[in-house]
Amino acid sequence: MLKLTEVKSILREYNIHPSKRLGQNFLIDQNIKNKIVESIKISREDEVLEIGPGLGALTEDLCKKAKKVIAVEKDKRLYAFLLNNAYIDLINNDILKYEFKDISSKLIIVGNLPYSISSPILSKLIDNRTYVRSIYVTVQIEFGERLAALPGTKDYSSLSCYAQFYGEPKILFKIPRGAFFPVPKVDSCFLKIGMEKQIDSSIDQRLLFKIIRSSFEKRRKTILNSLASSGIFKSKEEVLICLAKAGISPDRRPETISLEEFTRLVI
Repeated sequence: MLKLTEVKSILREYNIHPSKRLGQNFLIDQNIKNKIVESIKISREDEVLEIGPGLGALTEDLCKKAKKVIAVEKDKRLYAFLLNNAYIDLINNDILKYEFKDISSKLIIVGNLPYSISSPILSKLIDNRTYVRSIYVTVQIEFGERLAALPGTKDYSSLSCYAQFYGEPKILFKIPRGAFFPVPKVDSCFLKIGMEKQIDSSIDQRLLFKIIRSSFEKRRKTILNSLASSGIFKSKEEVLICLAKAGISPDRRPETISLEEFTRLVI
């Protein structure tokens, strides 16, 4: 793995000034890198898609473990640096524009996600979940805690429900901000999301997430008043009937309601 002095030297050579907009914080901690590599369950039969390989802190290790590594790097300067690595299928593209196609087996996704677009990237991966087996990503700690949050906690939100409906998010370990250069303002975590959940096709997903989002927009209200003012139901009486069928007390607040309970409102 590159040392800090080597990272700075490469950045100077390629005239790269780390971009906050692109979330360019390069991993420089060998111990953290080892923990990440050990946590990712990969066999020689697996294909890996690495999002934003940067200076390749993880890339070589991924290549040693996997059958194939596809690396998608948006920054043309980092792409030019990574061209020296003959072991990867390197693509100069924005992951949000990447087309999942011609993939022979389900992918393992690995990456260090920029905070500003972590949600859009997650949505992209969920939309293409038929191509994805599992996701291993470094994200800012607040985002990871929201994805993995349980009902009744301060971080539980519509994002929690969304991630947990389609996958199984779990924070594997926290990463201090000093493990990166430049040093970000907040700590991060390494997150796994298993993507092999069986989704009940009878669930109206559009309606489910419309109800969930509306509920959390008014999380200080009771679930009855929150849904009655959402415009989704014809009347408060209709909300009461739906809540009764789902076994949900109308006096409860949205942040106490589990994903399973929300799901009972639409089936």
